[in-house]
Amino acid sequence: MTSGPDTGRDFGELRRVVVKVGSGIIAPAGRLDPLGIERIAKDVTALRDTGLEVVMVVSGAVAAGYLGMGREQPPTAVVERQAAAAVGQYRLMTMFASEFEKCHTVVAQLLMMQDDIEDRRRFLSARHTLQELLSRGVLPIINENDPLADDEAKIGDNDHLAALVTSLITADLLVILSTVAGVLRFGDDPDDGTADGDGAVIAEVISTIEVGSEINDHITDDQTETGVGGMRAKVRAARLASDWGVPTVIASGKEPGLLTRIVSGEQIGSLFVPSVKRLSERKRWIAIRTRSRGSLVVDDGAKRALVERGASLLPIGIVEVEGEFGIGARVDLLDENGEAFAVGLVSYPALEIKRMKGRQSSEFDEVLGYRYVEEIVHREDLVLLDVRTSAREPLATADARAEGTEATDGNGGTDGTEGTDRNRLNDGGKGDE
Repeated sequence: MTSGPDTGRDFGELRRVVVKVGSGIIAPAGRLDPLGIERIAKDVTALRDTGLEVVMVVSGAVAAGYLGMGREQPPTAVVERQAAAAVGQYRLMTMFASEFEKCHTVVAQLLMMQDDIEDRRRFLSARHTLQELLSRGVLPIINENDPLADDEAKIGDNDHLAALVTSLITADLLVILSTVAGVLRFGDDPDDGTADGDGAVIAEVISTIEVGSEINDHITDDQTETGVGGMRAKVRAARLASDWGVPTVIASGKEPGLLTRIVSGEQIGSLFVPSVKRLSERKRWIAIRTRSRGSLVVDDGAKRALVERGASLLPIGIVEVEGEFGIGARVDLLDENGEAFAVGLVSYPALEIKRMKGRQSSEFDEVLGYRYVEEIVHREDLVLLDVRTSAREPLATADARAEGTEATDGNGGTDGTEGTDRNRLNDGGKGDE
């Protein structure tokens, strides 16, 4: 399906869309809404009827389960939310399956966690499963596997999961349906906005947002009773999806028929314009991993070379090694102020990096008794972060500098970076495997 300038927004040729539905749509006031689920099923079916492949990411398991646990209000304790989700996932899926059956659509349930995407083998397994389902005309419905989640801050955070899924299936568009019409503009001027019939001020929807622009003043932390992240989590998800070149629309899920209008290019909700440069397949996987096993503190010269020239990290640029980790582990790269500015995969274990820190690459044989490669973190295994946001998000535009010829300082990399071009440990851009 193609949208174009004549219809407003131009998404280009759309083939695959991720639709995330918030708990405020599925379960307003903390209780499942059969009419809301029926409306979503009809809208998604209409979207599929245009020829698009659709993957859904849904919230609402907690809302679907807490009444069955004998509770009158949604739980707030972590274990109680996990237990409610365990009860509710079956009920939620049963209701969706019933509504989609009326639309002659077969659905499949997938329960996923971030660990499933961070592990390379499980990442590929999940991708292949989803590709097979889509090729068979089945509608995948994904939910966070909350009962087994070990990060209490992420229990129910399906906005972040939806952004990861866009990378997992190489989607062309992410649509996040919420209880609000988009990111609302709140200014210092009390006269900003439009008044309704009762004189109340209606905040204006920000139609287009360039990723990287400052919009924190327009974001609130308001949540539904069973929700987790509110608008701030949705914006983080949009920024994350942007870094692999996927636009995101945040819009209201209350109005029937919006999905087909959104993909046709109508200016509905808030559009997050993605970065121009997409990360390679390998760098996407590095970036979306949420857990680093340790950190490397580097000096200012090494940081400048990594950020400005897209160089690799050599041992001479390393000031300190934190944590215990093995070869291939993801680590944070910190400057001397302790600020994370990149993540990468290490070529040596922590103990050996500690022995080599501050030394020339020519000393590998002398110190370790062997030399595997010269780089501690190769440029193809490194992703820069957007330090302008509170969340650690990959910055594709800056990272794109690493796609060209690597610079040298003229002294064999004495600023702690490598000036030679290598393809070791790199499958970036070569496909799924």
